[in-house]
Amino acid sequence: MKRKFFKVLLGVFILANLGIAEYVKKDNEIYYKYGKEDDSGFKVENVDLNTFKILDDKYAKDSKNVYFLGNKSFEDVDIKTFEVLPNNYSKDNNNVYRPNNEWIRKINGANPKTIKVLSQYYSKDDKNVFYDSDKILNADINSFVVLEGDHSHAKDKNSVYYSGEKIEGANPKTFKIISDGMYSKDDKNVYVAREIVKGADPQTFRRIPETNYARDKNTLYYYFGDVKNLGKINEKDFKVLDNNLVKNGNEMYYLGEKVNIKNPEKFEPIKISDDKYILYGKDDENIYVVTSDEKYGYFKAIKNADKDTFEVMEKDTRYSKDKNNVYYAGYNVVQLQDVDKDSFVIADENAFSYDKKNVYYAGRKLNDISSNGFKVTRLDNRPNLPINFLNDNKNIYKLIDIFDEETGELKSVKTAVVKNPKVDSKTFELFDHWENYFRDKNNVYYENELYKMSLKKIEGADRNSFKILNSDEFSKDKNNVYYYGNKMKDISPDGLEFVGNEFVFENREDFISFLKDKNNVYYLKGKIGKEKYEIIPLNFDSKTFKYSNNGFYELSNLNYTGYFEDKNGVYYFDGLAKLTPNNILSKVENADIPSFVQYMAGYAKDKNKVYCGTKEVKGADVESFAAFTIDGEDIIKDKNKIYKYTNSCEQ
Repeated sequence: MKRKFFKVLLGVFILANLGIAEYVKKDNEIYYKYGKEDDSGFKVENVDLNTFKILDDKYAKDSKNVYFLGNKSFEDVDIKTFEVLPNNYSKDNNNVYRPNNEWIRKINGANPKTIKVLSQYYSKDDKNVFYDSDKILNADINSFVVLEGDHSHAKDKNSVYYSGEKIEGANPKTFKIISDGMYSKDDKNVYVAREIVKGADPQTFRRIPETNYARDKNTLYYYFGDVKNLGKINEKDFKVLDNNLVKNGNEMYYLGEKVNIKNPEKFEPIKISDDKYILYGKDDENIYVVTSDEKYGYFKAIKNADKDTFEVMEKDTRYSKDKNNVYYAGYNVVQLQDVDKDSFVIADENAFSYDKKNVYYAGRKLNDISSNGFKVTRLDNRPNLPINFLNDNKNIYKLIDIFDEETGELKSVKTAVVKNPKVDSKTFELFDHWENYFRDKNNVYYENELYKMSLKKIEGADRNSFKILNSDEFSKDKNNVYYYGNKMKDISPDGLEFVGNEFVFENREDFISFLKDKNNVYYLKGKIGKEKYEIIPLNFDSKTFKYSNNGFYELSNLNYTGYFEDKNGVYYFDGLAKLTPNNILSKVENADIPSFVQYMAGYAKDKNKVYCGTKEVKGADVESFAAFTIDGEDIIKDKNKIYKYTNSCEQ
């Protein structure tokens, strides 16, 4: 039940955050932008500009294809009759489609002539009711309705449904949604999703506003994925102190867990502005703060805190102070040592602070580094990424922090000076928001902590023309191409382009890429995280060489096969074959280049034939042949048969 609940939330999130997405024409190309923060978007491949038409902010079409969120549909869509329906559904003369993450999927068996979209997940035609792309068995079509204001609950004259599945025993005649859909009830039971809340009284049950707590005439409940019965309500002394914190007599609960407060009857929260997430409070003896230590009840007393002068710091509410000390609340509460309160500053970067003498991380004083010229080198707009380097006016440093793997508690932290290579610490910074590239006023540098590659100067790199390529192992400037920060021989930066996606193999170490410059096409073989590689020039037309891409490989983490083409022909790559320089790409004889499109597992077709690898699939029906994925299952078929999915393209 819990997995279904979070699946629904994920789908809502993906589509809800695309309200300002759009198709953009620029330099005779079409790009798709996911939102305001997406400056350039990504290129929509192989668009026919003369017939391209934007249908709404998510759908577009041209004479050959339908696009959803910029991705080419590999469903067999009838373009002439294609139209967009409410809630991002769509249809043509033959089928009905609905979104599935960033793609559209066929609703098998849905009748496009009678389809009616009921909500983001529910639809029905003259014979069936559907949730997502699945039929709801035995649902009564005529009486089936989605309950108002809710995406998950529906009912017909016989049953009640949550996320397309029947709530066993629920009475549709008396069934009601409680509040925003978290809870529901009928005349006999209270439900959360499809589960009965045992013992709950449906007549008096209600959700406590703006919290995950609920109650009936006798009992307090908490729900977040699972229901917790927190015992009898104390009517005389029940208070909501915060959206996650309630007081029930002499007991307090935070996120549904009992809180260890010495004098709960005298506890009161310390008010902080509404957009701050750290919660403080006090009783007659102590100041308390919520920490991340779930095992010991979240709240911890701040030892020695002076109640009369205690205050929470507005910039980062994990920090607080009184007349004597500064404190940091993480897994535990840390009292900062040797801090100068008059010059104390909370840094813009996550968990850092400093005064005129020292630098602190999560409340711990860092050795060696000076606050004079202090800054953190990390991605400004991605604060959850690891810290790359710290700077002061003399050096750059690595932060060495050790966390408890089970609890997440910070066990120790220190800094280490980076002595080689020597950089200009005052100008040292990330290179254009790429986490592995850096620059100072003179040079460009590369570091990859994941693959244990220490910071190194990229020898000979021209700082002004330096550019990171679409796969961040590769970069170039006006003179050279670089791989993991090392100069590559015999390949030109002029016209350099990766062709298709990287082919990654099952061991997740070996990969193969195809790339080209203005003169040549190249085959490159390497191991992820290793600096050695093999590169072989191939005899194809560089100007027209491209990947026959219909979008499938963007869905695959591991792929072994693919089709390429140039002005002279179509070629097949089989990564599972024993490759030599002479058979890296094998020609598909007599393939029609303009109509050629690949699918998955080595299958492809043109206007005349269906192919598996380089061979024709005898007897296959070209017009109806298609490949798609439904609920994680890959299907390859035509009107006559379903074809076997294997890595080696066997029929």
